[in-house]
Amino acid sequence: MAPGLPAGLLAHTDRMVALADRLAARHGLDRGRVRLAAQGHDLLRAVPPHELLARATARRLAIDPVERGEPVLLHGPLGALELSERFRVTDEGVLAAVRWHTTGHPDFAAEQWAVFVADKAEPDKVARRPALAKVAMLAERSLDAAALVYLDLLLEQAVEERWALHPLAKLARNALLARGAGRLEG
Repeated sequence: MAPGLPAGLLAHTDRMVALADRLAARHGLDRGRVRLAAQGHDLLRAVPPHELLARATARRLAIDPVERGEPVLLHGPLGALELSERFRVTDEGVLAAVRWHTTGHPDFAAEQWAVFVADKAEPDKVARRPALAKVAMLAERSLDAAALVYLDLLLEQAVEERWALHPLAKLARNALLARGAGRLEG
């Protein structure tokens, strides 16, 4: 969907799309919608951080302080706008999956969680960070449980490395806990 992306990013997208498609089939989700969101999730990932910040400012997007400190987080919201305007994607579920694929969102439905989890648990990421193997394993049974485990790992990393966690990641984690995703881990 995005010519000109670096080879490594294209390879990640291919692996992620394959996993998202398998998860969609496994969980009885709309594979076309999941696949489209997966294909577009990193459309702007290769854009330099300063340019992401400039584009978000020019578009008058609300920029959270965490995003201001880590502009790479803006590639999802800006990518969703690009998909909508340039590629005429109108499906709000697809756009939401792309918009919040880095943080998760408390209102995500199963299709959006499939995209989120596939992005975090694609094989190369699991190979580089073995703790993600649990996310990949749980994804077969429960997307909510897999997403919660990933967000728990993210929270642990944020505490250890002393960086701020995006507010939406906190809200998404709390929403998953409220839905009982923690009970599905065992």
